[in-house]
Amino acid sequence: MLSGVKVTHLYILALPDMNRRRMTKIKRYSDLSSWLKRQFDCRVFKVSLSAVTTCPNIDGSVASGGCTFCNDVSYAPNSTGRRSKTISEQLEEGIKYIQKRHRAAKFISYFQSFTSTHGDPKSLLSKFKESLDHPDVVGFALSTRPDSIDADWAVKLQELSEGKLCWIEMGLQTSNDATLSRVNRWHTRWQFGEALRIWKKHSSIPVCAHVVLGLPGETREDILETAHYLATQPIDGVKIHNLHVVKGTVLAEDYQKGIYKPPTLEKYADWVVDFVEHIPPHLLVHRMNAHAPRQLTLAPEWSVNKLGVVNAVEEALEQRNSWQGKALGF
Repeated sequence: MLSGVKVTHLYILALPDMNRRRMTKIKRYSDLSSWLKRQFDCRVFKVSLSAVTTCPNIDGSVASGGCTFCNDVSYAPNSTGRRSKTISEQLEEGIKYIQKRHRAAKFISYFQSFTSTHGDPKSLLSKFKESLDHPDVVGFALSTRPDSIDADWAVKLQELSEGKLCWIEMGLQTSNDATLSRVNRWHTRWQFGEALRIWKKHSSIPVCAHVVLGLPGETREDILETAHYLATQPIDGVKIHNLHVVKGTVLAEDYQKGIYKPPTLEKYADWVVDFVEHIPPHLLVHRMNAHAPRQLTLAPEWSVNKLGVVNAVEEALEQRNSWQGKALGF
């Protein structure tokens, strides 16, 4: 057992039903979608919303230019249009689209673009509250950075979230400070840990850590170190992203110059398995891939096929007879 890891509960998300003629495949990791379905007995989908914020590494607060791999338009094809609409308008449009495509019954308001807590708290809290007013919305998820969250935010969001299912998604990306500097993040591993400590002191809203596997210059050892680091932190979930090359970014320029070469799908699937093996099974895995619209994606080609990536990871888990937390002794 890894020292410093506090395990609050263990569970298997899909057990075989002996009354069925065909056996249900047992999940080898704790996935968020299954957890949500158990909580609400229906399909729950996120609706991406824009609070019209920016980031401290874009507006000059700590740096300029933003992350080398980031283009906000990739989060939603109509990103620019979203920023000119009210939260209620964005929500209605998003719900109608998702209901038609995925037949979801409940929704989570997802403030994904830029840094959702970077701006005037009064204005942003009003928007977050507006996003909770829809009868089919069960909660919100806010994407932020460790240098853009503090005790005051923790207290105010705790008050706002009462009775709702809410998550804070805090971007770490990697525990390697040299890489964080290289990709123009301009926060540190220490800042992430300190932000977590303050957050947990003032709020019970769970925290999901963002990580990106395959950042420029990183190796399998860097990926394992990030997993080891997060396994000792008081987080509640992880969101695992593959690095994909989006048009209009510094990374796109490096890719076109041959400086950056993305991994194969097989290599990425192996990295995810390595990572999942080294995190405790009580952490919910919110996702295992990231993708942008095909028209904005330069590489890798496989990244636009979300289901294909998930299938590749699950096949790798089976082939290696592995599961979440295996390397930690679970």
